[in-house]
Amino acid sequence: MDYHDNDDRDAFDEHGDDGDGIEVGADDVVGVEKSSSNNFDIDPPSIGCCYRLRQELKCSYDFFSLDELNGTVLNISKTFAPTPILWTVLARVILAGLAIGAMVYSIVNYPAENRWIWMGFLTHWTVVTTIAYFALILAVTLSPHALEQPANGESPSVLVRLAWAFYSLSLPMNILVVLLYWTLDYKPGETVITFQVISLHAVTCLLVFIDGNVLSTIPIRFKHILLVEGVALLLVIWTVINDLAGIGDGKWEGEDADQNNGDDKLYSVLNWSDSPGRAAIISVIVIFVVNPFIFSLCWTMSIWSRWLKCDGSRRRIYQEEGSKADSYQGSDYGDDKDDVEEGR
Repeated sequence: MDYHDNDDRDAFDEHGDDGDGIEVGADDVVGVEKSSSNNFDIDPPSIGCCYRLRQELKCSYDFFSLDELNGTVLNISKTFAPTPILWTVLARVILAGLAIGAMVYSIVNYPAENRWIWMGFLTHWTVVTTIAYFALILAVTLSPHALEQPANGESPSVLVRLAWAFYSLSLPMNILVVLLYWTLDYKPGETVITFQVISLHAVTCLLVFIDGNVLSTIPIRFKHILLVEGVALLLVIWTVINDLAGIGDGKWEGEDADQNNGDDKLYSVLNWSDSPGRAAIISVIVIFVVNPFIFSLCWTMSIWSRWLKCDGSRRRIYQEEGSKADSYQGSDYGDDKDDVEEGR
């Protein structure tokens, strides 16, 4: 590439970008005006995972910030509703339809006498959250007003923020449900694998992943972990209330007549009345170990880019009208040595 301004390149070098994609600066976000990516006469510098994590956790970094830490800004429309819009709408209608079908099939095939407790389980919280996400992202896709690029430093529209929040919530929840079911509930040789099992413990997770990471490139900010942790805390509180109030999990074949013992808990491992210590330990592990691990995995997937880099270079960058083409989309951010050798 052509370096039109060597002083600008030196300025970036002073921030510590040695081309290895590890560090850009010390404690501050790269000091470049963030109106659009056409402020760069060179490729935007690469951002390492640790540096990105530290910056995203800072109080000054907005919960729904469009600012990327390499000085660029996310393009709202290309990020949440990539073109051609018609194909995006069609794809999302299909994905949403599959998620709705999974929920309806689950409810219809649930024992009639137990439908009152259907919404009491994390799996069903998750499928409802998934459908809410698809409803919101479809609304965003069909709303030109919601997709308007906000002024520099401002947050996106309320509709975009809602869809963004539900995506950051539904993907980790789906992965958690898949992980817990196939490691704890599934018993080889005993568990019958039905359409309902596959649809709620695999398919819905895949649908959300496809929409956010393949069809579009929706980022996950690390502060969004608060959403996931909030749901986990609500689940624990609900299991405590359910247990101590004797609400139970309904009437199932194979259970004894006592409606308030171990086989009537929502989750046998969370038996607050008989084994509160064990239930508390498991809850703490899920909230402070399992949940953060799964969320970190989702966060890493959102910045995963080509050549096995975690620099977010797949993300859609805003270009002011009349600026040069989006040469940074999918580019090898900050690899200045390679650029010079290739004569770019």
